[in-house]
Amino acid sequence: MSKREERRGERRAAILATAGECFLEHGYAGTTMSAVAARLGGSKGTLWSYFSSKEELFAACVEDKTEVFRSELVQVLNPGVSLRSAIESFCRRFMTKIREPQSVALYQLLCGEGTRAPEASRIFYERGPGVVQALLVAFLGAHEAAGRLRGGTPLEMAQVLISLCTGISHQRVLLGLNCPQGAMQPPPPEKITDLFFRLYAVDDAEVKRVA
Repeated sequence: MSKREERRGERRAAILATAGECFLEHGYAGTTMSAVAARLGGSKGTLWSYFSSKEELFAACVEDKTEVFRSELVQVLNPGVSLRSAIESFCRRFMTKIREPQSVALYQLLCGEGTRAPEASRIFYERGPGVVQALLVAFLGAHEAAGRLRGGTPLEMAQVLISLCTGISHQRVLLGLNCPQGAMQPPPPEKITDLFFRLYAVDDAEVKRVA
């Protein structure tokens, strides 16, 4: 990478960090390209040379925040790992991710702006939850084709598993609850995994032996 490319990469990273702060503080509808440029301390022309619209900038922010997580899921949903271990690892990592402060803040932002800025929700879904679901569908589809899972399509199974992982956490976010210890706590990943296999495993003992 040349010095010029390196500087451009650093500048792009700085833009994304600043824009991310603006979106979380002011919401999607309340953030403008001018405001991001002003906080950066540069000209609007510089910002526009990197991103041609607010939609493109927001999409890049979501990509930036989810890139590492997507890479982790590719490793977690590894065909070489036992099905049970992969599902439990997915649940643990996914549940940790959605409870991170930035994830909660972004989810609350989108819930509040769903009608005012539907494009923000679409962008987030396409680059966040939609990608997670697609990875899970492909993984479960391979095991369903191998005869290890049954009782639903790969898409249905993926949606059920994601719902089991998100249900309680999203209830708390939507209601703005600050619950005491033990109240409205999501079940542990191993319990969700057990429930998933009760619904879809062909043979629980066989699933444990798959490598």
